[in-house]
Amino acid sequence: MSVKIFAAVSGMDNYHGAQAFHVGDTLYLVKDPDNRLDHQAIKVVVPPIGEVGYIINHPGKVPHGCWTGAGFYEAFYQQTCAKVRFMMKDMLIIELIEITHVPVPQMDSMMADWQFREKA
Repeated sequence: MSVKIFAAVSGMDNYHGAQAFHVGDTLYLVKDPDNRLDHQAIKVVVPPIGEVGYIINHPGKVPHGCWTGAGFYEAFYQQTCAKVRFMMKDMLIIELIEITHVPVPQMDSMMADWQFREKA
């Protein structure tokens, strides 16, 4: 049985806001070791939009049932994928998935869908 890893994304108000996302959307998690506030920071990226937020890494701010960024920082090399599972007003709850579960041919349709939403 595999362990499900859930994490919370915040800081989206500094970018495009949580309303730009839908349950089931695929996000990319990228390590940000040059972050001067947190050397285990994990930024959340959506192509072609770019950076959209960060994984919450403060134990006092992480929702119950979610991991801190530091908790799974060493579980992947430089980047991995996640799916949006729950949405709140200013936060997303995501589930880490293996990068092999995102077939490359689907990338074009995923990017086109995001571009369509951005124009709306």
